[in-house]
Amino acid sequence: MFCLGYLVKPNSRRFWGAQTVPGAARYFTSSRFLSSQNQVATREGLTARTTGILSTLIDSGASRQDRRLALSRAVTLIESTEARRKEQASILLQAISDASLAGSSSDSSPPSASGGAFRVGFAGPPGAGKSSFIEKFGLHVLGADADGKPTRSLASEPSGGVTFSPSTMAVLSIDPSSSYSGGSILGDKTRMPELSRHPDCFIRPSPTSTNLGGINAYTNDVIQLCQAGGYGLVVVETVGVGQSEVEVDKAVDMLILLVPPGGGDELQGVKKGIVEVADMLIVNKADGALLTTARHTCADYRGAVKWQGRGKSDIREGWKVPVLMASAKENTGVDKVWEQVMKFKEVQSKNGGLEEKRRRQGKYWMWKQVQEIIRLKTERDDDLKERANMLDRALMEGKVTP
Repeated sequence: MFCLGYLVKPNSRRFWGAQTVPGAARYFTSSRFLSSQNQVATREGLTARTTGILSTLIDSGASRQDRRLALSRAVTLIESTEARRKEQASILLQAISDASLAGSSSDSSPPSASGGAFRVGFAGPPGAGKSSFIEKFGLHVLGADADGKPTRSLASEPSGGVTFSPSTMAVLSIDPSSSYSGGSILGDKTRMPELSRHPDCFIRPSPTSTNLGGINAYTNDVIQLCQAGGYGLVVVETVGVGQSEVEVDKAVDMLILLVPPGGGDELQGVKKGIVEVADMLIVNKADGALLTTARHTCADYRGAVKWQGRGKSDIREGWKVPVLMASAKENTGVDKVWEQVMKFKEVQSKNGGLEEKRRRQGKYWMWKQVQEIIRLKTERDDDLKERANMLDRALMEGKVTP
């Protein structure tokens, strides 16, 4: 669904990365969507229902409830495996991208890859308390609970002032799917009862569908939908991940790793993988009987990050990975986490790291989509399917190797 963002103009070709999608997508989708002044034109192949979803989603004048409903329906369309719906989803994503470009066409400079919603990923092993922490984090960011009661005071703001204050946020919660039945409980939302009632927060649980890497195959596309729906902050909660499952870093601007107390010694911190790509580490559940253990774990990771490699140094120049303690149960440390998130966004925006990372992500998702298109074509082409069946029989007979 998501493709590399190339904007082709007369005598020029510029790369704009993950936040704009045209260009390479035109190779896989036909017809153009022309829009101005936030109006949707009828697009070839787009059904009336999908057109309605599109027009409501990108209409800033529509009611909040209508846009939430349109976003929910758009996500359902994106996650569908039915061929006709997948085609509609592909055209929908392209239309959203073209509408975004049309909205900025009056500006003399092309759109920046660092614009749009800021995307934060929360990863960690099973039982680290990701869902509970995200609820406290979200309520703090929005500044009030579902009933309007303030969740932070002005005294808790950083001394330098608020550099990033989104009024809305979306949470994409990825739940593991059964390797036997393919089903998923989608229960992470139940751990966010207050945040799920908040009028300014959209929470969408989705299954992994056996996809590895902590997210599912459509997470990046859904992020684009949330941005089109006007959400300023998009939070992605991964399934419980292992050390090598780092695909979530290809879909977010900042990756936060949550670890439980006693999660390993200093050696765990210097191992390659998820710890190496994390932009912030949080030792959660730092309360009660686990407080002392949490302090030891925090000290271990602080010592470990000093020895991390510099594989991401070119895109996070000037950023030192912080290691913090927090407790979702006692609601402590959340303000310091948000302060570091704002600081990271400011640093990365100034040094160009945010824009460069999104460009690399755009390339990654384009080639992943190309692989998916090839796979689907193989499954639907009768000749290729017959050849695959021949190889399958030969494999079962031991005549060829996998």
